[in-house]
Amino acid sequence: MKKIGNEMKYKSLLFLFLALMSSIVYGQVRVTASLDAKQVLVKESFTWKLEVEGSDIMPNVRIGDIDKIALLSGPMQSSNYTIVNGKTSSKKTISYTFVAMDPGQVVFPAVNVNLGSNRYKTKPLTLEIVAARGSGGKQAAATQTVYLQAIPSKTSVYVGEPLTVRYKLFTKVGVYNYQVEKLPDAVGFWAEEIQQSAQPRLVSQVVDGVRYNTAVLKTVLYYPTRSGELVIDPLKTELEIEVKSNQRSTRRFNDPFFNDPFFSGNRKATKNFISNSLNINVKSLPEPRPYKFSGAVGNFQIRAGLDTNAVFANDAVGLSVSLTGTGNFKSLQLPEPKLPEGIDIFKPERTENVSIKGMKHTGSKKSTYLLVPRIAGEIDIDHIEFTYFDLNTLKYVTRSSGKINLSVYDTEGSQPVVTSGYSREEVELMQEDIRYIKSADHRFSRVHSTAMGGTFWGLHLIGLFALAGTFLYEYRSRRLEGNVDLKRRTNAIKQARKQLKQAEKLSEDSEELRALLHQCITGFIGARLNVSENTLDTSDFPKLLSKHHIPEEIIDESRIFLEGLAMDRFAPGAVKRSAPEWITATQELFRKLRRVL
Repeated sequence: MKKIGNEMKYKSLLFLFLALMSSIVYGQVRVTASLDAKQVLVKESFTWKLEVEGSDIMPNVRIGDIDKIALLSGPMQSSNYTIVNGKTSSKKTISYTFVAMDPGQVVFPAVNVNLGSNRYKTKPLTLEIVAARGSGGKQAAATQTVYLQAIPSKTSVYVGEPLTVRYKLFTKVGVYNYQVEKLPDAVGFWAEEIQQSAQPRLVSQVVDGVRYNTAVLKTVLYYPTRSGELVIDPLKTELEIEVKSNQRSTRRFNDPFFNDPFFSGNRKATKNFISNSLNINVKSLPEPRPYKFSGAVGNFQIRAGLDTNAVFANDAVGLSVSLTGTGNFKSLQLPEPKLPEGIDIFKPERTENVSIKGMKHTGSKKSTYLLVPRIAGEIDIDHIEFTYFDLNTLKYVTRSSGKINLSVYDTEGSQPVVTSGYSREEVELMQEDIRYIKSADHRFSRVHSTAMGGTFWGLHLIGLFALAGTFLYEYRSRRLEGNVDLKRRTNAIKQARKQLKQAEKLSEDSEELRALLHQCITGFIGARLNVSENTLDTSDFPKLLSKHHIPEEIIDESRIFLEGLAMDRFAPGAVKRSAPEWITATQELFRKLRRVL
């Protein structure tokens, strides 16, 4: 009986150990859904895949009927277990293969996944199906073994509107290497190649009842620079492909980038292939055109500002003009500011940060001018305007930066300096090298010096002040260590300034920016009033400020600011305010709160 009891005890311990190991291995479950492509052509196949990591249960999901696509095969299930450094991980995969039937946008809905008693939900996915266009229909005959086709995203565009062309290879045999010496000639277009991975993605596609292996060799972004019927010449490429041979091959290993087990050859051969040419209808921009329009097409925002709004005469101040958005950035020039009399302007420093996102050029251009005002007074710099053609509304849109005010103060004995064509560094160097000569008072007075003169007593007084300052600093530090609330109140300004600097470094579309600004204001109010901002709602702050006799206009401004910032955080687009505008408003409200808290 005792032996049986020991066996039961051991079995219980073993069961608990296995349960503990299972919770460690499968405790962190991650469920993700993905598509192997974001954009496909009609008749192309693609795969929807669901992966479950950290669970030993195979998911059981079904994809319902979705317009514009048809199920080709599936579901396919697979399991994978790995042990790395003694840690076990598992992955369960279920996949479906579909074929695109009609052009348009396809949305795969979110899928509920039940794993035991736990329930998970994936994110919806979007797929774009594009109809194949171009004049290469004759090349797509089923009798061809290998051919190259140019596929444009559009065949009719406006001047300055982006046009994407994919050069796609269709093959029924193995392809081991390809080489493109240069992009096609395209008179009337400005072109830039979109970088892609060195190994093209293999896609199976049925053309006229025949299955091909396809891959996009090149993707080029074209911008038409003039109107009319324009032609993009064919793309020429050199391919190393498999050809039949009567002799038996002696090679034992091949490493083609199209590693298709259904096709095999006996030897390799290098051949040249050429794609079809493209005829593009480029439409002129509507008339009449605004007189300030310089050819910009897309969607842009312009901003301008000074690095300081108050300077002395003959001091340098920076004026920045920036353009952000999406469009034909490479051919754009920023508008130049028009300055009133009495201000010297130097050649600007230009910076550019433009990249291709979503088959469009997106980014910013910036010009920084160095201004030197020569006359004291209030100077108004006219607003800087930028006009572009909006492809969404098909209308001309003019954006304005708003007027800029500069206060110039006079300095006694300042002399104007005539310069031309200097950079900021050169002007700063001149300010260090040039010293203005001023007339001096030649009256002299007798000096009585003794061994116990003013210098002696001045040094002793400085020592006493330093000693007193050290004592006060030590006393304050001990008070702060023993009083958490006092330390929090004292560090509130420093913490708020730190958060503002962090916000200024974030990008326009950063999700963290608006949350950081909200925390800056609420944290400062909570610290100065000795309450925890985490326990308060935004609506509680006006009541709290009223109890401390804060002026009503500051209370109303704080409430409107926090409500607007919260709306912009959780409902993007509801408040038409950019990130720089939010930062400026936060700085202004922070200055007002400092005066009363």
